[in-house]
Order: sequence, then structure tokens, then C-alpha cells
Amino acid sequence: MGQIFRGGTLVLCDAAHQILEDYDLLVEEGRIAALKPSGRLEADGHEVVDVAGKGVVPGFVQAHVHLVQALFRGMADDLALLDWLRTRIWPLERAHDEESAYWSARVGLTEMLLAGTTAILDMATVRHTDAVFRAAEEVGLHAFIGNAMMDRDN
Repeated sequence: MGQIFRGGTLVLCDAAHQILEDYDLLVEEGRIAALKPSGRLEADGHEVVDVAGKGVVPGFVQAHVHLVQALFRGMADDLALLDWLRTRIWPLERAHDEESAYWSARVGLTEMLLAGTTAILDMATVRHTDAVFRAAEEVGLHAFIGNAMMDRDN
């Protein structure tokens, strides 16, 4: 069965930018099946989640992420972009093995899921892209992942 999110304020991503107050939202098989004023959806075996007084927003889309860099967060943030890439990020990415690339991707994906992200576009990495694919498949969000290509050191 699905879930009914009961009594929330729904923020819609439609052309009118509607905000529906005191509404129920039915989710079945991972998709929105119905929106009705609160109390008009029958439980019918669905799990009912009380969201009264809370906002219910669509999933966020992260259109530029580097999952294999999640483990490097905060390293040398004081450097200019190209210095940061050349002296820190690219050497660290080059040092990834299959397992560290996988766990870096899992960390990044978990953080995004907890923040409400439901779809991503990831640049992956030059090596071990299959580990990123595997991590994304396991967590189940919508992922568009490419294999990074570099033909020169800089």
C-alpha cells in the first residue's frame, strides 16, 4: 500500500505556483496518486503520516554534483579554484580505489536524500565510475551519471 501525508501545506511545482493548505497527498509505488483537501482520502490500508503544520515540497534536483569528492569536503577551501583542483582534488580523485569511490558516493547520496534531493546529475570520475553507479542504484534516487574524461594533466 501507499502513504497518505495528511493535513500539510503542499507546495506545487505547477505553472500557477499553487500552495494548498490543509491538504492530503497520497503516494503509491513512489508516485503521487492523489491530492485532496484534508480528510477526503480514505486510509484503505495506507499508512497515514500526520504532517499538519508542516510544508510538503517536491523533491529537489541537484544538477551538478561530484559524488567522489564528498570525502574531500572542506580540504583547502581557501585556495583558488584551479589551484584547489590541481593540488588537492585531482590528486585525491586519482588516489581513489573502487571501495573509497563507492563510500564517497554513498556519503554524498545519503546527505542529499536526507536533505530532500530526489534526482542528481553527477560527473563521476575518470576511474571507478561503476562504483558510483552501484552506490546510486542502491540508494534508489534518480541519477544521471557520466564518466569523466581527461586527456591532459591540466
